[in-house]
Amino acid sequence: MIILPSTSEFKIKGTPYPGFPLLTWSYTNNLLGTISGQLFEEGHEFLIYDLLKRGRAQSKETWKTYSKHLVSFFSFCEDNEQNWLDIEDDSIREMLVSVYRDVCINDGMKPNSINQHLRTVIRFYEFAVGRGWINSLPYSLSTITIPKNRHAFLAHIEVNSGKVKSADIMLQAQQSQPKFLSSFEVQELLKAINNPVLKLMVRLVLQTGIRKKELILFPLDAIRKPMHNEKVCKVSINRTKGEKERIIHIPLRLMDDLWLYINELRYQQQQQSGTKTNHLFLNTNDNNAWIYGSNGLNKALNDLKLPFKVTPHKLRHTYACHMLKGLMTQKNTKFEPLMYLQRRLGHSSITTTMIYLDIVNDMMDELTLEYQEQINNICDTGDIA
Repeated sequence: MIILPSTSEFKIKGTPYPGFPLLTWSYTNNLLGTISGQLFEEGHEFLIYDLLKRGRAQSKETWKTYSKHLVSFFSFCEDNEQNWLDIEDDSIREMLVSVYRDVCINDGMKPNSINQHLRTVIRFYEFAVGRGWINSLPYSLSTITIPKNRHAFLAHIEVNSGKVKSADIMLQAQQSQPKFLSSFEVQELLKAINNPVLKLMVRLVLQTGIRKKELILFPLDAIRKPMHNEKVCKVSINRTKGEKERIIHIPLRLMDDLWLYINELRYQQQQQSGTKTNHLFLNTNDNNAWIYGSNGLNKALNDLKLPFKVTPHKLRHTYACHMLKGLMTQKNTKFEPLMYLQRRLGHSSITTTMIYLDIVNDMMDELTLEYQEQINNICDTGDIA
């Protein structure tokens, strides 16, 4: 099976959706009823529902991910001449998805990745039952218990007694904890950066938790001179995952340094290159805007040759862990720290944010109430970097 991105001519109810994944069969097979190059109609109908109608996967990166999951499964069906419609409740033919899972294991795919593929395939089959294409599902449901201690802070809204239904084909995968930098490593990182623009970019992620995409495409017009009566600068960004607008909080010291960067160093960069862009940061190599999708930022961090690995997403995890720890430790907090963090990070579900709870509980040897202040103290008052 092959993915072909649609052009602007692909429209639904008159609205164009360029880049929408179109799944086409790779082979002509009379047994399976497939024709090479022909659109996989059922898969196409499912993707329209799952990616567009439900409205939960507005990011084109998510479009690509889900379509790749389907391509992986249906390519397996094609290669092995298995008809995805041929599902009988005889304990043998219903093993189609289970066999696919085992093939993924043998290919060395990690359990969490396999489960991501399976969840998309499961949603497809549930959709297929709803459409009447098949009469039953190629798996059964089993009841699993969620540890209560982990979700205790939301116990008052639980209605399932800690039990949920799960497809029995899913692997038991260990939830890996996000990797983050210690306070000492944050200090070592900032001290190692000589490039003033890179240092500002790193600080912006460390102190707001924005994603790499949001950093590269950060809007120039969001930066302003802080007002004296402000405690924190509230900034709205919309070049986010799923293009969902959200509010982030930039500390006054960082906002002041970014304002200084715009009026001094960035102004000089723009004069030299002549570039016209609404993106905040310009690359000091050519004084042009950073390119989203390139590996330039990761390379710049790797070139620091630090004894620990640093990535943009690790910086985001660092903000989340230290900020949550600090908020939970404060005695006068009048809001739920986890929900505050969810909004700042842009998570659509509180469950995603909850992965940081376990980490915070393990951070017994660090007190991070003054996390933001530690970063500020590393930077000299008159130095924007």
